[in-house]
Amino acid sequence: MNEKQLLSVKTLNNTLVIAGAGSGKTFTIINKINYLIKNNYYKECEILVISFTNESVNDIKKKINYQNIDVKTFHKLGLDLLSNPNIKIAPLDYLTYITNEYLNSYGKYHYLTNKRIKRILRETDIYNLQKLITTFINLYKSNYEDIYYLFSLYQKSHFITKDYLKIILDIYTIYQNELESSGMLDFNDMILTATNKIKNNTIKTNYKLIIIDEFQDTSLIRFNLIYEIIKQNNAKIFAVGDDYQSIYRFNGCNLDIFLNLNKYIKDLNVINLDYNYRNNQTLINIANNFITKNKKQIKKNTICIKDTNKPIKIIFYHDEKSIIQKIITNINGNITILGRNNKDKEIFNIKETDNIKYLTIHSSKGLEDNNIIIINLENKTNSLPSKIKNHELLNLIISKDTYPYEEERRLFYVALTRSKNNVYLIVPYFNYSPFIKEIIKDNKKYIEIIKY
Repeated sequence: MNEKQLLSVKTLNNTLVIAGAGSGKTFTIINKINYLIKNNYYKECEILVISFTNESVNDIKKKINYQNIDVKTFHKLGLDLLSNPNIKIAPLDYLTYITNEYLNSYGKYHYLTNKRIKRILRETDIYNLQKLITTFINLYKSNYEDIYYLFSLYQKSHFITKDYLKIILDIYTIYQNELESSGMLDFNDMILTATNKIKNNTIKTNYKLIIIDEFQDTSLIRFNLIYEIIKQNNAKIFAVGDDYQSIYRFNGCNLDIFLNLNKYIKDLNVINLDYNYRNNQTLINIANNFITKNKKQIKKNTICIKDTNKPIKIIFYHDEKSIIQKIITNINGNITILGRNNKDKEIFNIKETDNIKYLTIHSSKGLEDNNIIIINLENKTNSLPSKIKNHELLNLIISKDTYPYEEERRLFYVALTRSKNNVYLIVPYFNYSPFIKEIIKDNKKYIEIIKY
């Protein structure tokens, strides 16, 4: 372990570990668990480890040798805390079902006398309206405990925003009533129920240390659950994450919790894992310079243990159907191709082979490969950066960008930093992404430009 990793492992204080790409985040967590148990600082049953996917939970379980340490997703934690075999969890598409029922039947007839709402229901594309409403409600429930703030938004709003919020209030109320009458909880309500039961001591826990992986992806109601466990047991928190890689705002994640954790947790110790064991120094310098133009990011110096001359290669092409095949014939080692959307795979005629795989950038977080190819770097609506604007309704409940394409910049950072060797940016000759223009302008001496 390096000095900062060792410090992270040995500290017994409340700690936020800022673990950038390739810094050995999981390695540090595993070593901390081993250190604490071997030195009798905690019993196994006093440690709770939270990670965000079943895959990462299983990975941590495989790497520790202690059977009585709870390693769970937030979903599993909520279920286990309630420990009620009769709890029914609502299907993931239940809100979509309720919304569609409303839009296609009840809503159309209920608002016959309200001309403005009738116009919304009759003239707006039903699929897009349904997607907007379900996104809004899921985001809202990830960060607000009840309907009251939503009602206050409705009261303060005017004109078409008020009309949209009226529809949302209706569907929200119907959805909650349907859940209750069916004896079901959705994921957010399950977290809230567990939180309230811990707050009033109906549920007792014995966790004395809570380790949270990917902490930058925490929503407010998830953090409130952890915070109540901390208060109940006077427990310590060991949170690990990277603000540069916060790319799930539309799943309810709230980066402000990561950036302002010291406002919630007293005597917080902050440690920056500044060594990077994956990327080339030149690549990480370019990526860090790019991401720190965002206002809401913690600037950090990153030291890589290797470097390569011009690891970022910008490939200009004319024919998107043949460019991938031309490039991969000149690359040694495994390759992961990253796109902004699932459909990019078909547009670029990408085949499944033994040494080549395709992923969206979102699904690549936490992974690495010898070489990375990034596609769909045009200057168009659904490319990188995506120019699809948030509906004004969503801007009422999510943090607004303080710099253009703030989250899209983080997405591009994640894509760049998956590579252990080289990154190939596949760019059309004309009308290419503003991100590419910026990379060329700021780093001309450090990148290689290739034309096909």
